[in-house]
Amino acid sequence: MKTARFFWFYFKRYKLSFVVIFAAIILATYLQVKTPVLMGDAIAELGKIGQQYFAATQMGQKGFEADMADFNGVMLKLFMAYVATVVANLIYSLLLTRIVAHSTNRMRKGLFGKLERLTIAFFDRHKDGDILSRFTSDLDNIQNAFNQSMVQILSNGALYIGMVWMMFRQDTRLALVTIASTPVALLALVIIIRLARKYTNLQQAAVSKLNAYMDEKISGQKAIIVQGVQEEIIAGFVELNEEVRRTTFKGRLFGGIMFPFMNGMSLVNTAIVIFAGSNIVLNDSSMDTAVALGLVVTFVQYSQQYYQPMMQIASSWAELQLAFTGAHRIQEMFDEPEEVRPENAPLFTELKEGVEIKNIDFGYLPGQKVLSDVTISAPKGKMIAVVGPTGSGKTTIMNLINRFYDVNGGSIAFDGRDIREYDLDSLREKVGIVLQESVLFSGTIADNIRFGNDEISQEMVETAARATHIHDFIMSLPEGYETYVTDDENIFSTGQKQLISIARTLLTDPQVLILDEATSNVDTVTEAKIQKAMEAIIAGRTSFVIAHRLKTILNADEIIVLKDGKVLEQGNHHELLKQKGFYSELYHNQFVFE
Repeated sequence: MKTARFFWFYFKRYKLSFVVIFAAIILATYLQVKTPVLMGDAIAELGKIGQQYFAATQMGQKGFEADMADFNGVMLKLFMAYVATVVANLIYSLLLTRIVAHSTNRMRKGLFGKLERLTIAFFDRHKDGDILSRFTSDLDNIQNAFNQSMVQILSNGALYIGMVWMMFRQDTRLALVTIASTPVALLALVIIIRLARKYTNLQQAAVSKLNAYMDEKISGQKAIIVQGVQEEIIAGFVELNEEVRRTTFKGRLFGGIMFPFMNGMSLVNTAIVIFAGSNIVLNDSSMDTAVALGLVVTFVQYSQQYYQPMMQIASSWAELQLAFTGAHRIQEMFDEPEEVRPENAPLFTELKEGVEIKNIDFGYLPGQKVLSDVTISAPKGKMIAVVGPTGSGKTTIMNLINRFYDVNGGSIAFDGRDIREYDLDSLREKVGIVLQESVLFSGTIADNIRFGNDEISQEMVETAARATHIHDFIMSLPEGYETYVTDDENIFSTGQKQLISIARTLLTDPQVLILDEATSNVDTVTEAKIQKAMEAIIAGRTSFVIAHRLKTILNADEIIVLKDGKVLEQGNHHELLKQKGFYSELYHNQFVFE
């Protein structure tokens, strides 16, 4: 059902084109099944001419001139039928190719558009390789199948129906002889096709797993080399690749066995028609010998062609199954829930009072709470630090403030209004985030700093870079701000990438700022630079800072200590030290090691 809904959505706008396609297919089919009849008529006319010549010879008539008018008329019809068949085939092939090209283009754009509207939860549940395979192999399978296999299936399906109809019009007895073996062939086809579909689905799933595995391991290649686990990684690849080989082999085996099987059935059928058909019509006293001979020739051609449509459909079925499987996987992605966006929601333009997190509960999976009854108050312009051991829920709070996820219970409010009531785009425009893992996009350094807003001037880009202490390094490069970089190939260290990320966030002029362990992966010198950049961006803004290194948040207006998803302690640095609780223990232990 999902597959049918998917194709209907993309093909319904081409209804008129499909009418023309089906009309051309019907015309081509009629002409194709008519040509054996015309061929038989030509043989019959030649037989009549032969009989006339033989009779004239028996009577001693000399200078016999055959009347070729009827024969020439039949041959002209045969020629015109072949020409019209070629034209009809060309029309529906061109139209279908055009429809498929436009439709797969819309599929690709629609799929990417859907991807941009999906929730963060979707990306957390799916590997990059699996998502990528829907854009590549799945869409390619659909395009190939409809460009090639669909034409074969439609035209050959119509050809089969037309052939059966024409055979019964010519002679019921010979038609029954020709189709007698059909039940055996169909039973074998059903069994083979079911097995082919089963292993084709398994093949696609195995390919997705392999793509995801390769994507993950290529991304983490440095860690793999450092750990020296190349052999284990290769062994894992070999295992997944073997599964791909096994399912591909079985899918292709059952898909490919259909052609030789149907070819054998065609040869057997032809022999049966020649033997049985000759006995029937040549022993029929009511039928002229020339007509009987032409009829046998006609049905020999039909018997040779009878299983051709089945053979073509069978050989195209495996590829069509890949298209159906791909459509099903793509439709699954289209059926994924999108981010909740309230209609006619007010725009969030400025934070006037502050952020209130009230008694929130949240879990990524049902029944598994990550946060429980957490309450945090962040007045406008104040810096709130969130600390705690790994897995305590620090980053989760940040995900909720930006509505990457929605709370299961409680509320998060800006100026007293639940953030779920605001327009989502305007909310995120005013909430700036500096993540632990900074990202560079393909483009110039200036493009990366102004990412998301092309209207930002070069002067503003340089001002943000100066504020985050990265300007001097950029200007030392031969091409300065026009230096081309990508996330994988760039001249920045981890800390410098983080400074670029902070400059990018600074240009958005956020009302609420989130810094998620921005100094966790850098050395102490770079940490000092990032700390200065953070102070510049935090100044005058309501900010939430997640930190493992406590010395970066000593000046926070309030520090929230989380443990096991609950607020354990809260207060400023000096207040928490006086309590001599969990925070005090964390602080003293950390500074002992440093």
